[in-house]
This record gives sequence, structure tokens and C-alpha cells, in this order.
Amino acid sequence: MIDKIMIQIENLYRTFHHGSNKVPVLKDINLIVHRGECIILKGVSGSGKTTLLSLIAGLDKPSAGKVLIEGEPISKLPDLFASELRAKKIGMIFQHFNLFEHLSVNENVTIPLIPSGLTMKDIHQKVNDALTVANIIHKQDILASRLSGGEKQRTAIARALVADPNIILCDEPTANLDRDNSLLFIDMLEKLHRMGKTIVIATHDPLFDNLAFESMTVPMVDGKIV
Repeated sequence: MIDKIMIQIENLYRTFHHGSNKVPVLKDINLIVHRGECIILKGVSGSGKTTLLSLIAGLDKPSAGKVLIEGEPISKLPDLFASELRAKKIGMIFQHFNLFEHLSVNENVTIPLIPSGLTMKDIHQKVNDALTVANIIHKQDILASRLSGGEKQRTAIARALVADPNIILCDEPTANLDRDNSLLFIDMLEKLHRMGKTIVIATHDPLFDNLAFESMTVPMVDGKIV
């Protein structure tokens, strides 16, 4: 049986305009990611990795081509519908964590579920489950501003997992972590991989070169897959 296609990218281009200048950032990207795969987008800064992740997440629109998430064309959807699709199917882990510093760990992880229409009991259970998987439940009442870098990253992981998405996108997730916390993050990725999550990571960190679990490296140079 052929594994389900989770992400399908066809003839994707993204060009930015600076005054009268056109800056091509992505050029004819084609990529298929199947359920449960871990893809490492590898390349130096400026190679287009983060832009590609933004297009997969529906945070940006392509200049040409299309992106499908589980068969749905997220790149063609109006922003509101793209946001709804992202909330259901995609969890994101950012380089700078993007936490609300004045809120607790629990509150940060709860926020994505507020528009879901779930009961408070169900929200509480989902948040507890995500905090447990990310090994940060012991800090749930601590303000984000008082967390270490590694603890902030684990909180960001819990937030990405709380809606139980099938796809996890990571943008330079170890850029602000020391080596020990980077290795702990990679251990967490292995756990997510065993859970069957489809994972796409944009990174230039050499720690991702030889992962202990199955992954595929997709090199990017100058906006192209090579």
C-alpha cells in the first residue's frame, strides 16, 4: 500500500519585489512528503528554507505553483481558510520560540485551542497531554519569561502538539539552543517520529546530519532543491 501524501509541492516559485527589483527566492520547487517521513531541508542562510516552510504552512502565498496539504490546496485558500487548515493539520516550532513572555507555560500551550470550540475539560486534557509529551508539565505554572532556552523550546513543542496535528514544521529549531539542549530537542523529534508525525525541518545545524532515526536530507542552494 502506498503511504498517504501529506505535503505535495508542484512547480513552486516565490519572488519578492524590492522597489523595481525582483528577487527570486524559490525557483521551481517540486517535493512530495509522505505520512511519517522526516525531511531535513538543509542549506545555508538565504537558501530559501524558511520561505519554503512559510509556503507549506500557508503563512505566505507563492508567486507560481501550488502547495497541497493532505490534498487540500493551502496555497490557493483565502487567509482565513488557510489559517483554519493550519490550525487543524500543522504544528509549528520556531527559531525564536514565539511565546507570550507574560503568560505561563500552560497558558501559552492553551492559546491554539481557544477557537476550537472544545469544552474546557477537553482543552485541559489536551494541554496536559501535550505538556507531558514535551516533558515540561512540571513547569506549567511558570511564566515563559522565567524559562531557560531549552524549557522555552519544550513549551513551543507542546504548543505545536496540542491540537494533535499530523504535520510538524520546524524552522531552525536549535539555532538558539546550546549543544546539550539541541540534542534533547533531537531526542524529542525521534519521539514525534515514533508517534507517526510527518516532520519537516529547515536547518543548517550539523547535528541533523546523522540522526538516529530515519530521515531524508533535501539540500537547498540558491532557492532550488539540488
